[in-house]
Amino acid sequence: MNRLGVWSASALFIVGVVYAGVVALGIHASGFSAPIVDPVLAVMEALTLLSAPLLVLVMIAVHRSASSADKPYALAALAFVVIASGLTSAVHFVGLTALRQSGSGEIVWPSPQYAIELLAWDVFLGLSLLFGALTFRGGGLRRAIRISSIATGTLCLLGTLGPATGEMRLQFIAVVGYGIGLPVTCLLLARIFRRAPVGSDGEVVISH
Repeated sequence: MNRLGVWSASALFIVGVVYAGVVALGIHASGFSAPIVDPVLAVMEALTLLSAPLLVLVMIAVHRSASSADKPYALAALAFVVIASGLTSAVHFVGLTALRQSGSGEIVWPSPQYAIELLAWDVFLGLSLLFGALTFRGGGLRRAIRISSIATGTLCLLGTLGPATGEMRLQFIAVVGYGIGLPVTCLLLARIFRRAPVGSDGEVVISH
């Protein structure tokens, strides 16, 4: 069993479910036309900060579990998610500290802060999921993870149409990806990490 993969994927699934609940609460309080504000926004940012290192740990587990032939894909997935994690962590750390102390803690479009956030979650997370999907060959649960990862990664990348055109309703395509698709993918990953046997060399291989 890949313990790192099990607990990091499970934790990321839980954070994703809690985040969705907090977003629903914020929308209920502010409506669709107004931005979500504190204290709900602060909780959302704190949860995002928590999810960032978990994303990296999940991809470390994917890399560790990949077969030798698939290691390059897993390494690319890990590299892209490290970039995504670093970017979103910087955005939300600055938002929770310096920006709030200066009285400008909201994340609104258009702004450099929001653009960096979308670069992280739409572009680099999307690329990470697509490359990670290539390490899951075969049928059954592996096929489900591959399909879920490809679908989620594609939705994330399509979300870039929002900031690229200024029509931010298109950004909700990516929200569906990392708001729904990512938790589903993490749940599937936790299951396969739990089942994965340990080989004679001590490595956990799940991609055959």
